[in-house]
Amino acid sequence: MGNHIPHLLSLYNQLVVTGKGDFTAPMALSALPEDKRPAACIGCGSCAAVCPQQIDIPGTLADFAGRLAG
Repeated sequence: MGNHIPHLLSLYNQLVVTGKGDFTAPMALSALPEDKRPAACIGCGSCAAVCPQQIDIPGTLADFAGRLAG
């Protein structure tokens, strides 16, 4: 999908892990086009297959999108 995975994961970490992104993460995401936001992930897993840290990227982006949706 052409998403910038490191940037999205960084925003996710700000929002969920550190708890310091309640305002900044949604604001930063609003600057991205709709097709580059976490909800645009189709869950194909091609990013996870090559992730050197073995992160479940589709699952993380789905969680991120859900948290943003409320």
